Amino acid sequence: MTATADRGLGRAGQAVERPGGLPPQAGAAEWGSDVVVDVLHALDVPYLPMNPGSSFRGLHDSVVNYGGNRTPQFLLCLHEEIAVAVAHGWAKATGRLGVAALHDLVGLMHGSMAAYNAWCDRTPLLLLGGSGPADPTLRRPVDWIHSATTQAQLVRDFVVWDAEPMTATAFAADVVRARQRALSAPRGPAYVSLDAGVQEQRLDRPVPVPDLQRHAPAPAFAPDPAALAQAADVLARARRPLVVAGRIALDPAATAPLAALVELLGAAYHDDRNMTALPTGHRQNCTGDRSVLAEADVVLAVDVVDLAALLRPTGRGARGAAGDVQGTGPVVVDLSHGDLGLRSWSNAFATPVPRDVQLLGDPLLGLRLLHDALVERVDPARAADRRKDATARATRVRQRQREQVAARWADRRISPARLVGETWQAVREVDHLLCLRNTRTWPEGLWQLPGAGSYLGHSGGGGVGYGPAAFVGGALAARDRGQLGVGIIGDGDLLMASGALWTAAHYRVPGLLVVNDNSSFYNDEPHQAEVARQRGRPVENSWIGMRIADPAVDISALARSYGCWATGPVEDPDELGPALRRGLLAAQEGAMAIVHARVAPR
Repeated sequence: MTATADRGLGRAGQAVERPGGLPPQAGAAEWGSDVVVDVLHALDVPYLPMNPGSSFRGLHDSVVNYGGNRTPQFLLCLHEEIAVAVAHGWAKATGRLGVAALHDLVGLMHGSMAAYNAWCDRTPLLLLGGSGPADPTLRRPVDWIHSATTQAQLVRDFVVWDAEPMTATAFAADVVRARQRALSAPRGPAYVSLDAGVQEQRLDRPVPVPDLQRHAPAPAFAPDPAALAQAADVLARARRPLVVAGRIALDPAATAPLAALVELLGAAYHDDRNMTALPTGHRQNCTGDRSVLAEADVVLAVDVVDLAALLRPTGRGARGAAGDVQGTGPVVVDLSHGDLGLRSWSNAFATPVPRDVQLLGDPLLGLRLLHDALVERVDPARAADRRKDATARATRVRQRQREQVAARWADRRISPARLVGETWQAVREVDHLLCLRNTRTWPEGLWQLPGAGSYLGHSGGGGVGYGPAAFVGGALAARDRGQLGVGIIGDGDLLMASGALWTAAHYRVPGLLVVNDNSSFYNDEPHQAEVARQRGRPVENSWIGMRIADPAVDISALARSYGCWATGPVEDPDELGPALRRGLLAAQEGAMAIVHARVAPR
């Protein structure tokens, strides 16, 4: 940090936890941990979610008393899993590197599920850990039980890179290298543990920040030209082509080239699970009609992480009941980073997928190149016929979806569709970011999303408890760019990490979070019913060990105890709209607003 670094306030909420007694300008780094702050400042890291711990007490002092608690600013979290998930949600909302700090082994173990979520979700994170001290003469008794010879071993199988630097100069080099790798394809979390003893060593010479331009993330790479030509030929000859887009949906730049290709080809379109890349109202968007997948003769999968699950869904039936017969199905053109992120420890992404044409490369760059290759190959008349068919199909899909919502609008236990519909009506005129939503009960076609970057998707690793903190991270990013974070969360997900609400209230992060309370870990009830059916046992017992009842949790009171505005439980469907409008007003006035609704499980 230069001697002229400004300690002034910037973004909203910066005045929270403002340090006192500091000089108006920062001096040069004096301690090992000061070097880390210099690097984070150079990387323009705005936030550092963490739960405090003595293994990074040196870094803590440097962030506050050297860096002025600005760039980065600490975000106190009540659990390490919350800290990592806040960084995860923020990174997905911004496309930037999320950073979090974890206290030695205990904090790393607490945060490891959230790190796994981020790895499965291919989200770039820098996880800073405190470790050691490596010098045994510097260890206090607790340091022996809270440190390890190779601390990174705990998460090495689900991070993209790790390091345990042992000098202040290595601190700088390894943090920059971790950032470079985390932001290079395929993206993911990197872990760097900072030795506690080195953090607290006085520097004997200046440690410069490495030249960030010379250590930049890897640029996008293009697919093989021959493979591009082959893919264009296959798509141009297709009778019923289908385009499916996955994680590219987090990048707002994806919508225009994706729409251009879909329209040029005259293809039907379907979002991947828990993604939105094309506007909901696009005339060729058939999302919600799974038959379009079954009837396609060629599928172009753009950045679809789990292509096998998309093409051969299995549901909750008996294990081994495949949704498709191996060797059948459409011709698959896969535009993605392929198996570059595959690891031997986890089975994530390891389902065998037959690819007829593999376009290994950056999905956004590949999309543009594929469009250009198709221009000279597509027959305009055939494309027009396909476009007409896809448009008619999408129109029928949307009409059917509206009818399904209307059929359950008046249900006396609020239907999931009514919950989503009323929430959409409340926020539709507000510039918002949909940070979180219900998944299995989401009524497609109701919420009119404008395309990529408007919805942040799911956890990646399926870890329940991701939602509350990821919502806060997304809402924080939304706040800083003048939007409102909006989300719908299940009661089980919320209760696993409800302490994230305190972080939102404390740092003045506004948002509207609607609790879809079905009073159960309901995802597993049908599983228990299915097993009972297979074994000839009573299916009516499937609720045991699932229901969150007797006593029911007063979620509104819980939220208020964290400092949030809250109302509910809302049980009358006619009271839901007014409750949501009150919550929206509170959020627009700066509160984290919680609307608790009792909702049917499906």
